[in-house]
Amino acid sequence: MPQTAFTAAALGAGWRPVGGQLLASYVLLLSGYQDIGLRVRIGAAFGFFVALAFGTSALATAVWAELWSGVAICAVALCFEIWLIVRWWSRRASP
Repeated sequence: MPQTAFTAAALGAGWRPVGGQLLASYVLLLSGYQDIGLRVRIGAAFGFFVALAFGTSALATAVWAELWSGVAICAVALCFEIWLIVRWWSRRASP
């Protein structure tokens, strides 16, 4: 694979976008949790959806930048987010 300036720049700055997207994902996850506590189901669903979208985007960015440790971190983070969302949602759904 030929090394171009674009590829070198993308690999050198690969952790910043991945970290930023994961941070945004967790901020939105906490926002959704707060909305569930306030019984705002639409806001919680939207927050959770966008949190998962940012987590998936971070995973795709890590794959694109070939940050294999970042791919593992993003995969674990996505599984953890899904587990939390299901747990919080089922806890509030039960009487």
